[in-house]
Amino acid sequence: MKKLVILLSLCALAPRAAAQCAAQSIALKPGWNAVYVEVSPEAGPDEVFAQWPVDSVGVYDPAAFLATRQFSADGGTEGLVSSPILMWNRDYREASSVDRIPAGVVCLCFNTNLAGGTFRATLVGVPAAPRTTWHASDGGDVLNYFGFSLQPGASVTPEAYLAGFDARTGDTMLRIGGKTRGEPPSRLPFYAGGTVSDGEALLVGASDLSDWSGALFVSPQTGLDFGSSGTRATLSVRNDGGAPRTVALELGRAVRELDPRLPFSSAFLRWRDEDVARTNAAWRTADGLGEVARKRLDAGETWRVAFGLDRTKLAGAGGAALPLGVPFGALLTALDLDGGTAMKSVVPLRGETAGTDAARTAWPAGLWVAEAELDHVVAPGSTAATETGGSAKIRLPIHIDEHGAIRLLQRVVAAGETASDGTFAYRLYAGAAQVPTTASETLRVSSVVLPTETPVVAAEDGGNISEGVSFAFTVAADGATSLLRHPLHPQHDGLRWDFATPAPSGDDFANYRGDVKPETFSVSCRIDLKLDMDGGEAAWNPEGTKSGTCTWTFSNLMRQGDVKLSGAMTVKRISPLAELVLE
Repeated sequence: MKKLVILLSLCALAPRAAAQCAAQSIALKPGWNAVYVEVSPEAGPDEVFAQWPVDSVGVYDPAAFLATRQFSADGGTEGLVSSPILMWNRDYREASSVDRIPAGVVCLCFNTNLAGGTFRATLVGVPAAPRTTWHASDGGDVLNYFGFSLQPGASVTPEAYLAGFDARTGDTMLRIGGKTRGEPPSRLPFYAGGTVSDGEALLVGASDLSDWSGALFVSPQTGLDFGSSGTRATLSVRNDGGAPRTVALELGRAVRELDPRLPFSSAFLRWRDEDVARTNAAWRTADGLGEVARKRLDAGETWRVAFGLDRTKLAGAGGAALPLGVPFGALLTALDLDGGTAMKSVVPLRGETAGTDAARTAWPAGLWVAEAELDHVVAPGSTAATETGGSAKIRLPIHIDEHGAIRLLQRVVAAGETASDGTFAYRLYAGAAQVPTTASETLRVSSVVLPTETPVVAAEDGGNISEGVSFAFTVAADGATSLLRHPLHPQHDGLRWDFATPAPSGDDFANYRGDVKPETFSVSCRIDLKLDMDGGEAAWNPEGTKSGTCTWTFSNLMRQGDVKLSGAMTVKRISPLAELVLE
């Protein structure tokens, strides 16, 4: 079996589309030709066709009839379709209707160099997965141009390539031929046993309407685009070949040299099979040269493969941060390894660097808000939780910076203002930081159950959002949020358990002998947040909502021991801003 090799490279270039281009070689024999174009050339039709020994080129789009049917003014349902053939003319440019050459078209042209032999050229452009719309033949008068996308060096019979086609092709299969200039092309019979190679196109009949595009139906047709902020993208491959076959995914080098600012690295790219049990679908690293993925697909089975981009590892030489918008790309190819079709389907994988924002906004950095509903209590001296008659709903703002430091916030304000250069940006303010008076938009998130005297609480031992995190703080006896203050009952203030003898200030259990401490005592609190993590969360697999449990422990509130409240919790990431202004 053919060994699959990843050839992963980043191609950072000034033109955006150039970062993920493929090259296709075409050959025009003397006379009439039908060529299947698998890439959308960078150059325009005038520049491309000017080099060909042709006077005109017809550009046929096999997917031109995919337009949505609409009702006309009189209630008819005649389909509104684009023209299936556009024309380019060397001597009549004003009459040309071709603005660009999209991937997946068939070019019809007459090679005027009848004595010069086969003309060869290379097209460089962005590839796309094949798409075809078939029309039913009517007595042989309606035929379909169909192009063949084959692996390098392969040749197959059309019958083998069309295995699994959901309509019958019959005996109508023709080549375009003829060497008489100025005469329409001839339709030459394609004899049984003949083979085709990559980029050839035939006229093929069909018994029914169909959208069958080949044994491998790859989606999205235009490939995976991470943009300047995306971290996840999924490619699907469906086996339309009618029989089981082994499908491989290969990452290949685009046709450009690397930008020296973005050296080769495979550590940034992850992948996993989305169609197996999640517990068995661990993320795997694209380890430079090696196999990306391979799977046996039954007829009609769809395979989804997720790709994750760890932007924190997209760095220049020496780890230097890259500016915003440096493009990178590779080619992602689906291959039929043993199905007999030798089909290939190539799409681009592309994106742009996020600049300095990559580290500052990478998951899990940012502002999270925990919504907990405490409905269980563990009494002093007990280990079993008892469900309460009601529930206490609390909100806890949590911030994680770009270094992983976690803070529990009593309040945080997101404020936006326009800088001197005209750009508008938000910042997060907490603690003693003052929100600028020039801020035009603000959003405040606060928690009424946390002490205003301790507006920022750092996680113990730094904390780890993926493994659970704990916060500890003390509410002073005279604090505004003390649970033991009784402003409506001043006769209780500062008294011992007998409510008559003044109690000295301080956490001394000898000051009382009842079950509940008087208000002269401080209260120690510990909040433990435990998240339900499945191990797949990462910068290339961000999750904005997590569930878990919240436990709030009150120490020394009762003489018998700690009191614990617990309940279910949902944590949502509401901002990716890793910077927190504290003063």
